[in-house]
Amino acid sequence: MTGPLSTLSRALEELADTTADWAVDLLRRTAGEMGTALDRDAMRDVEGAAEWRDLAPKEQRYATAHS
Repeated sequence: MTGPLSTLSRALEELADTTADWAVDLLRRTAGEMGTALDRDAMRDVEGAAEWRDLAPKEQRYATAHS
């Protein structure tokens, strides 16, 4: 295609690519922020755990704290 319509087509393709890139970046950033927030909230909800993935059984935590 030649003329103004071919330029418009390329401009629309570039707009679609730019919008898609922006949306993907936003979704990835949001997913990372949500994952961090969920980890932080879970860690806060579990008493006595510096890192919630490394929890000791409840009995061991209380035995250590009261010894």
